[in-house]
Amino acid sequence: MSIILGLLAVIFFQNAWAYPEFIGYNYASCLTCHYNGHGNGALSDYGRALWASEIAGKLFNSKKSDEALGESSGFLGKKKLPNWFRPGIKARYFYSMPNPPSGTTRSMLMQMDVNSAFFFDKDQKYTAVVSYGTLPEPSTRKTISREHYFRWQLSDKIWQYFGKMDKVYGIRTVNHTAYSRAKTGIAQNDQSHGYIFHYVKEHLEGTFNYFIGDLTDDRPTFRQKGFSMMFEYDPVEAWRVGLSFLSSSSEAEGDRRRIGFHSKQGFGEGASLLLEIGMITDPKAGGGSKDGYYFFSQATQRLARGYHLFFSGQGYKDEFVGTRPNNIKASFGLIMFPLHRYELRVEAENTRELINGPGVPEDEWSLLSQLHVSL
Repeated sequence: MSIILGLLAVIFFQNAWAYPEFIGYNYASCLTCHYNGHGNGALSDYGRALWASEIAGKLFNSKKSDEALGESSGFLGKKKLPNWFRPGIKARYFYSMPNPPSGTTRSMLMQMDVNSAFFFDKDQKYTAVVSYGTLPEPSTRKTISREHYFRWQLSDKIWQYFGKMDKVYGIRTVNHTAYSRAKTGIAQNDQSHGYIFHYVKEHLEGTFNYFIGDLTDDRPTFRQKGFSMMFEYDPVEAWRVGLSFLSSSSEAEGDRRRIGFHSKQGFGEGASLLLEIGMITDPKAGGGSKDGYYFFSQATQRLARGYHLFFSGQGYKDEFVGTRPNNIKASFGLIMFPLHRYELRVEAENTRELINGPGVPEDEWSLLSQLHVSL
């Protein structure tokens, strides 16, 4: 029985709210629910209400109407806050077991963040967002700024951002250990100070991001400086395709380049398919550069309101040389929102190295789970 429960106890590490799979509910743009037009970070009032009234299940709330759930989705429920201020708290508890059933279990408070949005006008054209939290490892426990930026809406189509933010590139999946995030430099703690220009039009979005590294990093030679661009287009309803490019460099780590293509497609109500494939150029030990690839895929199926089944496949190779391994991951699990403010994820993941020649490593299994509470 413990093995069965363990197989149901798997989750990716993640930093903040960004669910590109919600294109299955016909929400293609992150700006619909987030103050950050590319996802992550604090939810807007509309995003909170949408989560409560459409996405989350109705455990203990079966008699409440969707309208009532939306009206009580604020930080203090139905109690109204000042028009210029929206606070938030996010906590995540993580549990894992590598190579079950004999693996050593591990658990930790993965995230404890406090965020706030401040509005300087009634239309929220001028908005400041700040988020502070702790690093998860007890040995490195300290408070950091996850993000702090000023958002300026110039028009119905143009948004600008100034400050510390996630770099813009590809699908911003919640799984920051995915090869498409960890190997491209946009993982959990890879935020950078910079500027973002975001053009939003029906069925089309374009973004330019200039960044200068994390200025709070006390290792200035490791700060990656550069730019990224992303263009997205909706060929038909509930299908968005995109192209991303990122170029950066630092004194300590040299030049990096990434280029990727992605697709997000919804099917019916709550079902979606995410795909991303790209090329990576990194510095090579001893000089020069090396080229590799990555891909990410995830299929999600809605089982019932608040409950989703997903399957994921990933791949990565750091250099196109026959002796270098192809790293493959395959996983499946459940994404559950049993009621507003709560999320539970469970997943089983298999990791494999494909190598030409003898000495092929054994497969590794990981069992993980995560509980997320958001106020």
